[in-house]
Amino acid sequence: MSSVKSRPEQDLLSLAEAAEFLCVSKSTMYRLLDQGKLRGMKAGKQWRFRKEDLLAYMRRGPAALALANLPIEVLEAELAAIAEELAKAGASTDDCDDPALVGEAGKISQLVRRMVWLLHSCWGSDLHLEPIWEAGEEYTRLRLRVHGELREVRRLPLALHEPLVLEWKQRAGLAVEERSRPQEGSARLTYGETLVPLRVSVVPTLYGERLAVRAIPTHVPTLEELGLGDSPLREWMTQLKGLVLATGPAGSAKLKGLVLITGPTGSGKSTVRAACLRELAERDHNIMAVEDDVTYMFPPGVAQLKVKNFTCAEGVQAVLGQDPDVIIVGELKGDPELAQRVAVAAESGHLVLTCQHAYDSISPLYEFLESGVKQSLLAAHIIGIVNLRILRRLCDACKAEQVPEEGLLEEIRTSAEAGGYRIPDSAVFYVPVGCDSCHGEGYEGYADRFAIEECFTFTSTLKAAFLRGAPAEEFTRLVREEGQPSSFAVGVQKAVEGLTSLEEVMRRIAH
Repeated sequence: MSSVKSRPEQDLLSLAEAAEFLCVSKSTMYRLLDQGKLRGMKAGKQWRFRKEDLLAYMRRGPAALALANLPIEVLEAELAAIAEELAKAGASTDDCDDPALVGEAGKISQLVRRMVWLLHSCWGSDLHLEPIWEAGEEYTRLRLRVHGELREVRRLPLALHEPLVLEWKQRAGLAVEERSRPQEGSARLTYGETLVPLRVSVVPTLYGERLAVRAIPTHVPTLEELGLGDSPLREWMTQLKGLVLATGPAGSAKLKGLVLITGPTGSGKSTVRAACLRELAERDHNIMAVEDDVTYMFPPGVAQLKVKNFTCAEGVQAVLGQDPDVIIVGELKGDPELAQRVAVAAESGHLVLTCQHAYDSISPLYEFLESGVKQSLLAAHIIGIVNLRILRRLCDACKAEQVPEEGLLEEIRTSAEAGGYRIPDSAVFYVPVGCDSCHGEGYEGYADRFAIEECFTFTSTLKAAFLRGAPAEEFTRLVREEGQPSSFAVGVQKAVEGLTSLEEVMRRIAH
């Protein structure tokens, strides 16, 4: 304990202010002082605290806060609960626990390790921790996104929320004392020979900070593994690889143009883009990626730029000076400058692969026009646009025939036909039932997932219509007449083939 005279009064925090800063009660503050775990200064009967002393206490580790706010038995109970979830997923704490994490300081870290290993064991993509305040109940909700579906795993005591967020902040190199602004960083956890790279996002909410952790895949799938082995997108990649193979010493043939992969959130845009890159990376190219959110760890030899303190548009401009063959751009996100830079890069002899949030393959063309990109440039240099959707595949062991209600079936039939697919009169539809082969919360009756795509490419007729300025509605009708079906039409066709249900198609795809 030191004299309060050593610091100006305005630089010090009162006990109430310090308790708010640490997110603990006043009684906890007194207990920490009695235990010698926290430094403070006395002015008469009033305690005063330096901010750096409070930060020093926080940096001792989130376990200190956890133990100050709840009995250690509660933390032990949560460790045991996650252990049970691991067992359900066919994993074990032996696979993930770090023997070096012992005592009080190691328990929060061990809990985080178990949560991430559970995400990994379930083949999940995201982990969410959020404070919930309901009538008569407050808790921290742990949810995992598995196969595209968010599943609640556990409701933890709210007193654990702040220690867990602090642990994640420390792992991701974020400012532990910052609670009023969003933060984003990266972390890596190692389990034996398994490395799990993670992207960590923290945002302030009304009830506390909300945490989202994205697992960054290290295995880049092939288009065949994604079920797109016979798709137009696969044909485009084959043609581009053919150009590479045909290139002689004089470089008479070269990769160039723009491939745009679109879809709503969670439709697999980044995964399919990575699969395309994997094929192109088989050849000796200079490949550079400009991404504000890193979603895949690309193979060695692909230079990944992390956008920080500069924009994606500036990043694209910068890599043009690096003699690239292929440029990967994270997502356009409605940025007119970035759209123009991407179009110019494609025009100047580079192959550009990028993503965009969209619900069809045609509207992005008109968004490019709104960004100031010339029609002639788009018509000449767009290789193709693909719109992706992910549908759940019915379990063959238990699916049952369904007779849709007549009015609904007629509505679906009309929309599918407008999208380029006519439902056969003899069509049979199926619904999920559920059995031992496909059990699981939110997944009953479905075996796995598969991708469908709506692909657009210019034909001579479509190019002429686009160059004369055909309105979007007229242009879409011409695209369908040219034999390029809509996502909804493709989805209905998959339902007719017995791969999925009409309910799933209508849930995932607007018509």
